[in-house]
Amino acid sequence: MINYFMRRYAMSEKGAKNLKKAILSRTLLNLTKLCPPFIAFVFIGQYLESDYGLSLNLATYISCIAVMFVLMFLVARFNYRHLYINVYEESANSRIEMANRLKKLPLSYFDKHSASDLATSMMSDIGTYEEIFSHAVPHIYATALSTCLIFLMLFLYNWRLAVSAIWVIPVSLLFFNLSKFLRTKANDSFVKNNRQVIDVMQENIEQIQEIKAYSFEKERADQFSNVVNSNTKAKINAEMASGATLSIAVMLLRLGIVSVALVGANLLQEKQVDMFTYVIFLVMTASIYLPVQNILSFMGMIDMLDSVVKRIKEIKTLPIQEGSQSLEVQNYDIEFNHVVFGYEDYSVINDVSFLAKQGEVTALIGPSGSGKTTLAKLAARFWDIQQGKILLGGVDIHQVDPEVLLKNFSIVFQDVILFNTSIKENIKIGKKGATDEEIWQAAKVARCTEFIEELPEGIDTVIGENGQKLSGGERQRISIARAILKDAPIILLDEATASLDVENESLIQAALSDLVKEKTVLIIAHRLRTIRNADKIILLQEGKVVASGTDKELMASSEDYRQMLEASLS
Repeated sequence: MINYFMRRYAMSEKGAKNLKKAILSRTLLNLTKLCPPFIAFVFIGQYLESDYGLSLNLATYISCIAVMFVLMFLVARFNYRHLYINVYEESANSRIEMANRLKKLPLSYFDKHSASDLATSMMSDIGTYEEIFSHAVPHIYATALSTCLIFLMLFLYNWRLAVSAIWVIPVSLLFFNLSKFLRTKANDSFVKNNRQVIDVMQENIEQIQEIKAYSFEKERADQFSNVVNSNTKAKINAEMASGATLSIAVMLLRLGIVSVALVGANLLQEKQVDMFTYVIFLVMTASIYLPVQNILSFMGMIDMLDSVVKRIKEIKTLPIQEGSQSLEVQNYDIEFNHVVFGYEDYSVINDVSFLAKQGEVTALIGPSGSGKTTLAKLAARFWDIQQGKILLGGVDIHQVDPEVLLKNFSIVFQDVILFNTSIKENIKIGKKGATDEEIWQAAKVARCTEFIEELPEGIDTVIGENGQKLSGGERQRISIARAILKDAPIILLDEATASLDVENESLIQAALSDLVKEKTVLIIAHRLRTIRNADKIILLQEGKVVASGTDKELMASSEDYRQMLEASLS
Protein backbone atom coordinates (compact mmCIF):
# COMPACT_ATOMS: atom_id res chain seq x y z
CA MET A 1 0.00 0.00 0.00
CA ILE A 2 2.83 2.41 0.86
CA ASN A 3 4.48 1.87 -2.54
CA TYR A 4 1.13 2.31 -4.29
CA PHE A 5 0.55 5.67 -2.61
CA MET A 6 4.10 6.80 -3.48
CA ARG A 7 3.60 5.92 -7.17
CA ARG A 8 0.00 7.09 -7.44
CA TYR A 9 0.33 10.45 -5.74
CA ALA A 10 4.06 11.27 -6.12
CA MET A 11 4.49 11.15 -2.34
CA SER A 12 7.50 10.58 -0.15
CA GLU A 13 7.67 7.37 1.91
CA LYS A 14 6.90 9.34 5.07
CA GLY A 15 3.94 11.03 3.38
CA ALA A 16 2.58 7.67 2.19
CA LYS A 17 2.83 6.21 5.70
CA ASN A 18 1.03 9.23 7.13
CA LEU A 19 -1.66 8.90 4.46
CA LYS A 20 -2.20 5.28 5.55
CA LYS A 21 -2.57 6.43 9.17
CA ALA A 22 -4.95 9.21 8.08
CA ILE A 23 -7.14 6.71 6.21
CA LEU A 24 -7.30 4.37 9.21
CA SER A 25 -8.04 7.20 11.64
CA ARG A 26 -10.67 8.63 9.29
CA THR A 27 -12.27 5.21 8.97
CA LEU A 28 -12.40 4.93 12.75
CA LEU A 29 -13.89 8.43 12.95
CA ASN A 30 -16.60 7.47 10.43
CA LEU A 31 -17.45 4.42 12.51
CA THR A 32 -17.65 6.44 15.74
CA LYS A 33 -20.28 8.59 14.05
CA LEU A 34 -22.55 5.56 14.26
CA CYS A 35 -22.52 5.83 18.05
CA PRO A 36 -25.28 8.50 18.32
CA PRO A 37 -27.78 6.68 16.06
CA PHE A 38 -26.91 3.36 17.76
CA ILE A 39 -27.72 4.80 21.19
CA ALA A 40 -30.87 6.34 19.73
CA PHE A 41 -31.97 2.99 18.27
CA VAL A 42 -31.33 1.27 21.58
CA PHE A 43 -33.44 3.89 23.32
CA ILE A 44 -36.24 3.64 20.75
CA GLY A 45 -36.12 -0.13 20.88
CA GLN A 46 -36.44 -0.06 24.66
CA TYR A 47 -39.23 2.51 24.47
CA LEU A 48 -41.14 0.43 21.92
CA GLU A 49 -40.36 -2.73 23.90
CA SER A 50 -38.85 -4.25 20.76
CA ASP A 51 -37.12 -7.60 20.91
CA TYR A 52 -33.94 -5.79 19.80
CA GLY A 53 -34.06 -3.18 22.58
CA LEU A 54 -31.77 -3.34 25.58
CA SER A 55 -32.94 -2.58 29.08
CA LEU A 56 -30.76 0.38 30.21
CA ASN A 57 -31.41 2.95 32.92
CA LEU A 58 -30.95 6.73 32.58
CA ALA A 59 -27.52 6.78 34.25
CA THR A 60 -26.25 4.17 31.79
CA TYR A 61 -27.50 6.22 28.83
CA ILE A 62 -25.78 9.36 30.18
CA SER A 63 -22.56 7.41 30.76
CA CYS A 64 -22.70 5.98 27.24
CA ILE A 65 -23.24 9.43 25.76
CA ALA A 66 -20.31 10.86 27.77
CA VAL A 67 -18.00 8.01 26.69
CA MET A 68 -19.21 8.45 23.11
CA PHE A 69 -18.29 12.16 23.03
CA VAL A 70 -14.87 11.54 24.59
CA LEU A 71 -14.17 8.75 22.09
CA MET A 72 -15.27 10.87 19.13
CA PHE A 73 -13.13 13.78 20.34
CA LEU A 74 -10.00 11.63 20.74
CA VAL A 75 -10.46 9.98 17.36
CA ALA A 76 -11.18 13.32 15.66
CA ARG A 77 -8.05 14.85 17.23
CA PHE A 78 -5.91 11.89 16.12
CA ASN A 79 -7.41 12.10 12.63
CA TYR A 80 -6.84 15.86 12.38
CA ARG A 81 -3.16 15.46 13.17
CA HIS A 82 -2.55 12.68 10.69
CA LEU A 83 -4.73 14.26 8.02
CA TYR A 84 -4.24 18.02 7.91
CA ILE A 85 -0.94 18.64 9.70
CA ASN A 86 0.86 15.85 7.87
CA VAL A 87 -0.61 16.93 4.52
CA TYR A 88 0.76 20.43 5.03
CA GLU A 89 4.15 19.01 6.01
CA GLU A 90 4.15 16.77 2.93
CA SER A 91 3.29 19.66 0.60
CA ALA A 92 6.05 21.79 2.14
CA ASN A 93 8.51 18.93 1.71
CA SER A 94 7.34 18.49 -1.90
CA ARG A 95 8.10 22.14 -2.65
CA ILE A 96 11.56 21.77 -1.12
CA GLU A 97 12.19 18.50 -2.96
CA MET A 98 11.10 20.02 -6.28
CA ALA A 99 13.30 23.07 -5.70
CA ASN A 100 16.30 20.87 -4.89
CA ARG A 101 15.60 18.73 -7.93
CA LEU A 102 15.22 21.71 -10.26
CA LYS A 103 18.70 22.95 -9.43
CA LYS A 104 20.10 19.56 -10.46
CA LEU A 105 18.35 19.48 -13.83
CA PRO A 106 20.30 20.43 -16.97
CA LEU A 107 19.63 23.85 -18.48
CA SER A 108 17.96 22.16 -21.44
CA TYR A 109 14.93 21.54 -19.20
CA PHE A 110 14.56 25.25 -18.48
CA ASP A 111 14.78 26.04 -22.19
CA LYS A 112 11.54 24.07 -22.63
CA HIS A 113 9.70 25.42 -19.57
CA SER A 114 9.07 29.05 -18.75
CA ALA A 115 9.66 30.51 -15.29
CA SER A 116 5.92 31.07 -14.83
CA ASP A 117 5.22 27.43 -15.70
CA LEU A 118 7.69 26.21 -13.08
CA ALA A 119 6.43 28.74 -10.52
CA THR A 120 2.89 27.48 -11.12
CA SER A 121 4.03 23.89 -10.50
CA MET A 122 5.87 24.94 -7.33
CA MET A 123 3.14 27.08 -5.82
CA SER A 124 -0.30 26.76 -7.44
CA ASP A 125 -0.11 23.04 -8.26
CA ILE A 126 1.22 22.14 -4.83
CA GLY A 127 -1.50 24.33 -3.29
CA THR A 128 -4.15 22.39 -5.23
CA TYR A 129 -2.40 19.15 -4.26
CA GLU A 130 -2.52 20.23 -0.61
CA GLU A 131 -6.20 21.18 -0.69
CA ILE A 132 -7.36 18.02 -2.46
CA PHE A 133 -5.28 15.76 -0.25
CA SER A 134 -6.57 17.33 2.95
CA HIS A 135 -10.21 17.22 1.81
CA ALA A 136 -10.54 14.32 -0.61
CA VAL A 137 -7.99 11.52 -0.86
CA PRO A 138 -8.07 10.11 2.71
CA HIS A 139 -11.84 10.62 2.84
CA ILE A 140 -12.39 8.51 -0.29
CA TYR A 141 -10.45 5.53 1.02
CA ALA A 142 -11.78 5.87 4.57
CA THR A 143 -15.40 6.29 3.47
CA ALA A 144 -15.13 3.32 1.13
CA LEU A 145 -13.67 1.18 3.92
CA SER A 146 -16.13 2.28 6.61
CA THR A 147 -19.09 1.97 4.22
CA CYS A 148 -18.09 -1.61 3.41
CA LEU A 149 -17.92 -2.43 7.12
CA ILE A 150 -21.33 -0.84 7.75
CA PHE A 151 -22.94 -2.71 4.89
CA LEU A 152 -21.39 -5.93 6.16
CA MET A 153 -23.11 -5.35 9.50
CA LEU A 154 -26.37 -4.53 7.74
CA PHE A 155 -26.00 -7.64 5.59
CA LEU A 156 -25.62 -9.78 8.69
CA TYR A 157 -28.61 -8.00 10.22
CA ASN A 158 -30.89 -8.54 7.18
CA TRP A 159 -29.36 -9.50 3.85
CA ARG A 160 -32.45 -8.73 1.73
CA LEU A 161 -32.70 -5.13 2.85
CA ALA A 162 -28.92 -4.76 2.66
CA VAL A 163 -28.82 -5.89 -0.98
CA SER A 164 -31.72 -3.58 -1.86
CA ALA A 165 -29.70 -0.70 -0.39
CA ILE A 166 -26.26 -1.53 -1.78
CA TRP A 167 -26.96 -2.35 -5.46
CA VAL A 168 -27.11 1.33 -6.47
CA ILE A 169 -23.59 2.09 -5.23
CA PRO A 170 -21.63 0.03 -7.82
CA VAL A 171 -24.01 1.25 -10.55
CA SER A 172 -23.44 4.89 -9.56
CA LEU A 173 -19.67 4.44 -9.28
CA LEU A 174 -19.53 2.62 -12.61
CA PHE A 175 -21.33 5.47 -14.37
CA PHE A 176 -19.04 8.05 -12.76
CA ASN A 177 -15.92 6.12 -13.79
CA LEU A 178 -17.13 5.65 -17.35
CA SER A 179 -17.39 9.43 -17.68
CA LYS A 180 -13.85 9.98 -16.32
CA PHE A 181 -12.39 10.49 -19.80
CA LEU A 182 -14.56 13.57 -20.37
CA ARG A 183 -13.70 15.04 -16.98
CA THR A 184 -9.96 14.38 -17.37
CA LYS A 185 -9.92 15.98 -20.81
CA ALA A 186 -11.73 19.05 -19.49
CA ASN A 187 -9.42 19.34 -16.46
CA ASP A 188 -6.26 18.99 -18.58
CA SER A 189 -7.55 21.74 -20.85
CA PHE A 190 -8.18 24.00 -17.86
CA VAL A 191 -4.70 23.38 -16.39
CA LYS A 192 -3.11 24.10 -19.78
CA ASN A 193 -5.12 27.30 -20.28
CA ASN A 194 -4.41 28.45 -16.74
CA ARG A 195 -0.67 28.17 -17.36
CA GLN A 196 -1.06 30.09 -20.60
CA VAL A 197 -2.74 32.96 -18.73
CA ILE A 198 0.18 33.15 -16.29
CA ASP A 199 2.73 32.92 -19.14
CA VAL A 200 1.16 35.80 -21.07
CA MET A 201 0.77 37.92 -17.93
CA GLN A 202 4.42 37.43 -16.94
CA GLU A 203 5.61 38.10 -20.50
CA ASN A 204 3.64 41.36 -20.61
CA ILE A 205 5.18 42.49 -17.32
CA GLU A 206 8.72 41.56 -18.36
CA GLN A 207 8.39 43.21 -21.78
CA ILE A 208 6.50 46.33 -20.71
CA GLN A 209 9.29 48.59 -22.01
CA GLU A 210 9.12 47.17 -25.54
CA ILE A 211 5.30 47.11 -25.47
CA LYS A 212 5.18 50.82 -24.64
CA ALA A 213 8.02 51.71 -27.02
CA TYR A 214 6.23 50.19 -30.01
CA SER A 215 2.65 51.14 -28.99
CA PHE A 216 1.76 47.49 -28.67
CA GLU A 217 -0.53 47.89 -25.66
CA LYS A 218 -3.84 47.15 -27.41
CA GLU A 219 -2.59 44.02 -29.16
CA ARG A 220 -1.14 42.62 -25.95
CA ALA A 221 -4.25 43.55 -23.98
CA ASP A 222 -6.41 41.78 -26.58
CA GLN A 223 -4.16 38.74 -26.43
CA PHE A 224 -4.42 38.61 -22.64
CA SER A 225 -8.19 39.04 -22.83
CA ASN A 226 -8.42 36.14 -25.28
CA VAL A 227 -6.40 33.73 -23.13
CA VAL A 228 -8.40 34.74 -20.02
CA ASN A 229 -11.67 34.09 -21.88
CA SER A 230 -10.35 30.72 -23.09
CA ASN A 231 -9.36 29.87 -19.54
CA THR A 232 -12.81 30.84 -18.27
CA LYS A 233 -14.47 28.61 -20.86
CA ALA A 234 -12.13 25.76 -19.97
CA LYS A 235 -12.98 26.18 -16.28
CA ILE A 236 -16.72 26.21 -17.04
CA ASN A 237 -16.36 23.09 -19.18
CA ALA A 238 -14.43 21.35 -16.40
CA GLU A 239 -17.08 22.29 -13.82
CA MET A 240 -19.92 21.29 -16.16
CA ALA A 241 -18.32 17.93 -16.97
CA SER A 242 -17.81 17.17 -13.29
CA GLY A 243 -21.13 18.65 -12.11
CA ALA A 244 -23.31 16.94 -14.72
CA THR A 245 -21.85 13.48 -14.20
CA LEU A 246 -21.98 13.94 -10.42
CA SER A 247 -25.65 14.92 -10.52
CA ILE A 248 -26.59 11.86 -12.58
CA ALA A 249 -24.55 9.57 -10.31
CA VAL A 250 -26.27 11.00 -7.21
CA MET A 251 -29.69 10.52 -8.82
CA LEU A 252 -28.83 6.87 -9.39
CA LEU A 253 -27.71 6.65 -5.78
CA ARG A 254 -31.00 8.00 -4.48
CA LEU A 255 -32.83 5.11 -6.13
CA GLY A 256 -31.48 3.01 -3.26
CA ILE A 257 -33.84 4.67 -0.81
CA VAL A 258 -36.78 3.84 -3.07
CA SER A 259 -35.48 0.29 -3.40
CA VAL A 260 -35.20 -0.16 0.38
CA ALA A 261 -38.65 1.36 0.90
CA LEU A 262 -40.29 -1.00 -1.62
CA VAL A 263 -38.44 -4.16 -0.57
CA GLY A 264 -38.89 -3.30 3.12
CA ALA A 265 -42.61 -2.64 2.67
CA ASN A 266 -43.00 -6.01 0.96
CA LEU A 267 -41.06 -7.81 3.72
CA LEU A 268 -43.06 -5.92 6.35
CA GLN A 269 -46.30 -6.97 4.71
CA GLU A 270 -45.13 -10.58 4.67
CA LYS A 271 -44.11 -10.18 8.36
CA GLN A 272 -40.51 -11.15 7.58
CA VAL A 273 -39.32 -7.93 9.31
CA ASP A 274 -40.84 -5.76 12.00
CA MET A 275 -41.47 -2.02 11.84
CA PHE A 276 -38.42 -1.26 13.98
CA THR A 277 -36.06 -3.05 11.55
CA TYR A 278 -37.76 -1.34 8.60
CA VAL A 279 -37.25 2.11 10.14
CA ILE A 280 -33.64 1.34 11.05
CA PHE A 281 -32.83 0.43 7.45
CA LEU A 282 -34.56 3.50 6.02
CA VAL A 283 -32.66 5.81 8.36
CA MET A 284 -29.32 4.02 7.98
CA THR A 285 -29.61 3.84 4.20
CA ALA A 286 -30.33 7.55 3.89
CA SER A 287 -27.39 8.39 6.16
CA ILE A 288 -24.99 5.99 4.43
CA TYR A 289 -25.63 7.42 0.97
CA LEU A 290 -24.38 10.84 2.10
CA PRO A 291 -20.73 9.72 2.56
CA VAL A 292 -20.98 7.75 -0.72
CA GLN A 293 -22.18 10.94 -2.38
CA ASN A 294 -19.15 12.66 -0.86
CA ILE A 295 -16.96 9.98 -2.42
CA LEU A 296 -18.36 10.91 -5.83
CA SER A 297 -17.67 14.59 -5.17
CA PHE A 298 -14.14 13.78 -4.02
CA MET A 299 -13.57 11.64 -7.12
CA GLY A 300 -14.30 14.75 -9.17
CA MET A 301 -11.54 16.50 -7.21
CA ILE A 302 -9.26 13.51 -7.83
CA ASP A 303 -9.63 14.12 -11.57
CA MET A 304 -8.09 17.57 -11.04
CA LEU A 305 -5.46 16.02 -8.76
CA ASP A 306 -4.44 13.65 -11.57
CA SER A 307 -3.69 16.61 -13.83
CA VAL A 308 -1.62 18.24 -11.09
CA VAL A 309 0.20 15.06 -10.03
CA LYS A 310 1.19 14.49 -13.65
CA ARG A 311 3.25 17.71 -13.60
CA ILE A 312 4.68 17.01 -10.14
CA LYS A 313 5.68 13.49 -11.20
CA GLU A 314 7.35 14.88 -14.31
CA ILE A 315 9.67 17.05 -12.22
CA LYS A 316 10.25 14.41 -9.53
CA THR A 317 11.11 11.66 -12.02
CA LEU A 318 13.27 13.57 -14.50
CA PRO A 319 16.88 12.36 -14.60
CA ILE A 320 19.07 14.79 -12.70
CA GLN A 321 22.73 15.62 -13.13
CA GLU A 322 24.71 13.71 -10.55
CA GLY A 323 28.30 12.66 -10.03
CA SER A 324 31.21 12.42 -7.66
CA GLN A 325 31.31 14.83 -4.73
CA SER A 326 35.08 15.25 -5.12
CA LEU A 327 37.32 16.38 -7.95
CA GLU A 328 41.05 15.72 -7.94
CA VAL A 329 42.95 16.78 -11.06
CA GLN A 330 46.62 17.26 -11.95
CA ASN A 331 45.89 20.39 -13.97
CA TYR A 332 42.96 22.39 -15.32
CA ASP A 333 43.25 21.60 -19.01
CA ILE A 334 39.85 21.30 -20.73
CA GLU A 335 39.70 18.79 -23.55
CA PHE A 336 36.78 18.40 -25.95
CA ASN A 337 36.97 14.93 -27.49
CA HIS A 338 34.59 14.36 -30.45
CA VAL A 339 31.76 16.15 -28.67
CA VAL A 340 28.24 16.03 -30.13
CA PHE A 341 25.33 17.99 -28.67
CA GLY A 342 21.92 19.04 -29.89
CA TYR A 343 18.27 19.54 -29.03
CA GLU A 344 15.37 17.31 -29.97
CA ASP A 345 14.92 18.71 -33.46
CA TYR A 346 18.37 19.95 -34.49
CA SER A 347 22.08 19.53 -33.86
CA VAL A 348 24.24 22.33 -32.40
CA ILE A 349 27.71 20.85 -31.88
CA ASN A 350 29.06 18.32 -34.38
CA ASP A 351 32.16 16.27 -33.55
CA VAL A 352 34.16 19.09 -31.91
CA SER A 353 37.64 18.36 -30.56
CA PHE A 354 40.18 20.79 -29.12
CA LEU A 355 42.34 21.36 -26.03
CA ALA A 356 42.26 24.49 -23.85
CA LYS A 357 45.41 24.40 -21.75
CA GLN A 358 45.96 25.81 -18.30
CA GLY A 359 47.94 29.02 -18.40
CA GLU A 360 46.69 29.81 -21.90
CA VAL A 361 43.86 31.86 -23.35
CA THR A 362 41.70 29.94 -25.80
CA ALA A 363 39.32 32.06 -27.87
CA LEU A 364 36.17 30.73 -29.51
CA ILE A 365 35.08 32.75 -32.55
CA GLY A 366 32.61 32.35 -35.36
CA PRO A 367 29.34 33.74 -36.70
CA SER A 368 26.17 33.82 -34.57
CA GLY A 369 24.76 30.35 -34.06
CA SER A 370 28.08 28.61 -34.64
CA GLY A 371 28.07 27.09 -31.12
CA LYS A 372 30.52 29.30 -29.19
CA THR A 373 28.36 29.91 -26.11
CA THR A 374 27.07 26.35 -26.19
CA LEU A 375 30.63 25.00 -25.96
CA ALA A 376 31.37 27.24 -22.97
CA LYS A 377 28.24 26.02 -21.19
CA LEU A 378 29.03 22.41 -22.01
CA ALA A 379 32.48 22.86 -20.43
CA ALA A 380 30.74 23.88 -17.18
CA ARG A 381 28.21 21.02 -17.53
CA PHE A 382 25.18 23.26 -17.77
CA TRP A 383 24.05 20.70 -20.35
CA ASP A 384 25.07 17.08 -20.84
CA ILE A 385 26.45 16.03 -24.22
CA GLN A 386 25.05 13.20 -26.35
CA GLN A 387 28.36 11.81 -27.62
CA GLY A 388 32.06 12.18 -26.93
CA LYS A 389 33.77 13.38 -23.77
CA ILE A 390 34.74 16.60 -22.06
CA LEU A 391 37.72 16.14 -19.77
CA LEU A 392 38.98 18.45 -17.02
CA GLY A 393 42.51 17.52 -16.05
CA GLY A 394 41.87 14.06 -17.51
CA VAL A 395 38.62 13.56 -15.53
CA ASP A 396 35.35 13.12 -17.42
CA ILE A 397 33.13 15.98 -16.17
CA HIS A 398 30.06 13.79 -16.70
CA GLN A 399 31.25 11.82 -13.68
CA VAL A 400 31.43 14.93 -11.45
CA ASP A 401 28.54 16.58 -9.62
CA PRO A 402 27.83 19.96 -11.30
CA GLU A 403 28.01 21.86 -7.98
CA VAL A 404 31.45 20.40 -7.29
CA LEU A 405 32.57 21.12 -10.86
CA LEU A 406 31.37 24.73 -10.88
CA LYS A 407 33.43 25.59 -7.82
CA ASN A 408 36.37 25.63 -10.25
CA PHE A 409 34.75 28.09 -12.68
CA SER A 410 34.45 31.87 -12.73
CA ILE A 411 31.92 32.78 -15.41
CA VAL A 412 30.93 36.06 -17.01
CA PHE A 413 28.16 35.70 -19.57
CA GLN A 414 26.94 38.34 -21.99
CA ASP A 415 23.46 38.26 -20.43
CA VAL A 416 24.26 39.47 -16.93
CA ILE A 417 21.98 38.36 -14.09
CA LEU A 418 22.01 40.44 -10.91
CA PHE A 419 19.87 40.12 -7.79
CA ASN A 420 17.61 42.69 -6.16
CA THR A 421 20.02 43.45 -3.37
CA SER A 422 23.06 45.67 -2.80
CA ILE A 423 26.09 45.90 -5.07
CA LYS A 424 28.16 44.49 -2.24
CA GLU A 425 25.96 41.39 -1.90
CA ASN A 426 25.92 40.89 -5.67
CA ILE A 427 29.71 40.88 -5.82
CA LYS A 428 29.97 38.75 -2.67
CA ILE A 429 28.15 35.90 -4.44
CA GLY A 430 31.52 35.14 -6.02
CA LYS A 431 33.01 34.22 -2.65
CA LYS A 432 30.98 33.48 0.44
CA GLY A 433 32.62 34.89 3.54
CA ALA A 434 34.66 37.47 1.61
CA THR A 435 35.78 40.47 3.65
CA ASP A 436 34.73 44.01 2.83
CA GLU A 437 38.30 44.72 1.76
CA GLU A 438 38.31 41.78 -0.68
CA ILE A 439 34.95 42.85 -2.13
CA TRP A 440 36.11 46.45 -2.57
CA GLN A 441 39.37 45.32 -4.18
CA ALA A 442 37.46 43.18 -6.70
CA ALA A 443 35.19 46.11 -7.47
CA LYS A 444 38.23 48.32 -7.94
CA VAL A 445 39.93 45.91 -10.34
CA ALA A 446 36.69 45.62 -12.34
CA ARG A 447 36.50 49.44 -12.55
CA CYS A 448 33.24 49.57 -10.54
CA THR A 449 34.39 52.15 -8.00
CA GLU A 450 33.87 55.12 -10.29
CA PHE A 451 30.08 54.66 -10.44
CA ILE A 452 29.74 53.14 -6.96
CA GLU A 453 31.11 56.30 -5.35
CA GLU A 454 28.45 58.39 -7.12
CA LEU A 455 25.56 56.34 -5.70
CA PRO A 456 23.76 57.64 -2.58
CA GLU A 457 24.58 54.59 -0.45
CA GLY A 458 27.74 53.58 -2.25
CA ILE A 459 28.45 49.87 -2.43
CA ASP A 460 25.41 49.19 -0.17
CA THR A 461 23.00 50.63 -2.76
CA VAL A 462 20.18 48.23 -3.68
CA ILE A 463 20.17 48.03 -7.48
CA GLY A 464 16.66 46.68 -8.17
CA GLU A 465 15.52 43.61 -10.05
CA ASN A 466 18.37 42.42 -12.28
CA GLY A 467 20.21 45.68 -11.63
CA GLN A 468 17.62 47.85 -13.36
CA LYS A 469 18.99 51.00 -11.70
CA LEU A 470 22.34 50.54 -13.47
CA SER A 471 23.47 50.83 -17.06
CA GLY A 472 24.42 47.80 -19.12
CA GLY A 473 28.12 48.52 -18.76
CA GLU A 474 27.83 48.97 -15.00
CA ARG A 475 25.97 45.68 -14.66
CA GLN A 476 28.65 43.96 -16.73
CA ARG A 477 31.42 45.33 -14.52
CA ILE A 478 29.68 44.03 -11.37
CA SER A 479 29.50 40.62 -13.01
CA ILE A 480 33.23 40.80 -13.77
CA ALA A 481 33.97 41.88 -10.18
CA ARG A 482 32.07 38.83 -8.98
CA ALA A 483 34.26 36.57 -11.14
CA ILE A 484 37.43 38.35 -9.99
CA LEU A 485 36.45 37.82 -6.34
CA LYS A 486 35.84 34.09 -6.89
CA ASP A 487 39.33 33.72 -8.41
CA ALA A 488 38.63 30.20 -9.74
CA PRO A 489 41.20 28.24 -11.77
CA ILE A 490 38.98 28.27 -14.90
CA ILE A 491 37.65 31.47 -16.46
CA LEU A 492 34.75 31.54 -18.96
CA LEU A 493 34.17 34.92 -20.59
CA ASP A 494 31.24 35.16 -22.98
CA GLU A 495 31.33 38.63 -24.56
CA ALA A 496 32.45 39.92 -21.17
CA THR A 497 33.18 43.42 -22.51
CA ALA A 498 30.35 43.65 -25.03
CA SER A 499 28.46 46.33 -23.05
CA LEU A 500 31.49 48.50 -22.38
CA ASP A 501 32.75 51.51 -24.28
CA VAL A 502 36.24 51.46 -25.81
CA GLU A 503 37.89 53.23 -22.87
CA ASN A 504 36.41 50.95 -20.19
CA GLU A 505 36.96 47.90 -22.36
CA SER A 506 40.69 48.63 -22.41
CA LEU A 507 40.72 49.04 -18.62
CA ILE A 508 38.82 45.79 -18.10
CA GLN A 509 41.11 43.98 -20.50
CA ALA A 510 44.04 45.06 -18.37
CA ALA A 511 42.27 43.82 -15.24
CA LEU A 512 41.42 40.53 -16.88
CA SER A 513 45.05 40.08 -17.91
CA ASP A 514 45.98 39.93 -14.22
CA LEU A 515 43.01 37.67 -13.45
CA VAL A 516 43.79 34.98 -16.02
CA LYS A 517 47.42 34.30 -15.17
CA GLU A 518 48.12 30.56 -14.75
CA LYS A 519 44.44 29.81 -15.35
CA THR A 520 42.49 28.03 -18.06
CA VAL A 521 40.68 30.70 -20.01
CA LEU A 522 37.91 30.33 -22.58
CA ILE A 523 36.92 33.60 -24.23
CA ILE A 524 34.05 34.21 -26.63
CA ALA A 525 34.18 37.50 -28.53
CA HIS A 526 32.78 39.11 -31.68
CA ARG A 527 35.35 41.90 -31.52
CA LEU A 528 38.28 39.95 -32.89
CA ARG A 529 40.78 42.63 -31.96
CA THR A 530 40.21 41.69 -28.30
CA ILE A 531 41.39 38.10 -28.82
CA ARG A 532 44.20 38.44 -31.35
CA ASN A 533 46.76 37.91 -28.60
CA ALA A 534 45.10 34.65 -27.47
CA ASP A 535 47.33 31.58 -27.29
CA LYS A 536 44.83 29.60 -29.37
CA ILE A 537 41.92 30.69 -31.54
CA ILE A 538 39.18 28.19 -32.46
CA LEU A 539 37.11 29.18 -35.49
CA LEU A 540 33.63 27.57 -35.51
CA GLN A 541 31.03 27.33 -38.25
CA GLU A 542 27.74 25.45 -37.92
CA GLY A 543 28.92 23.66 -34.79
CA LYS A 544 32.20 22.45 -36.30
CA VAL A 545 35.84 23.48 -35.88
CA VAL A 546 36.99 24.75 -39.28
CA ALA A 547 40.32 26.24 -38.19
CA SER A 548 42.52 26.64 -35.11
CA GLY A 549 45.83 28.22 -34.22
CA THR A 550 47.33 31.56 -33.25
CA ASP A 551 46.38 34.81 -34.93
CA LYS A 552 49.51 34.62 -37.07
CA GLU A 553 48.86 31.03 -38.09
CA LEU A 554 45.22 31.68 -38.97
CA MET A 555 46.09 34.80 -40.95
CA ALA A 556 48.32 32.60 -43.06
CA SER A 557 46.05 29.56 -43.40
CA SER A 558 42.37 30.58 -43.07
CA GLU A 559 40.52 32.74 -45.56
CA ASP A 560 37.45 32.68 -43.29
CA TYR A 561 39.47 34.11 -40.41
CA ARG A 562 40.94 36.87 -42.55
CA GLN A 563 37.45 37.85 -43.76
CA MET A 564 36.06 37.89 -40.21
CA LEU A 565 39.00 40.00 -39.02
CA GLU A 566 38.58 42.50 -41.85
CA ALA A 567 34.85 42.78 -41.15
CA SER A 568 35.50 43.25 -37.43
CA LEU A 569 38.07 46.00 -37.95
CA SER A 570 36.10 47.90 -40.58
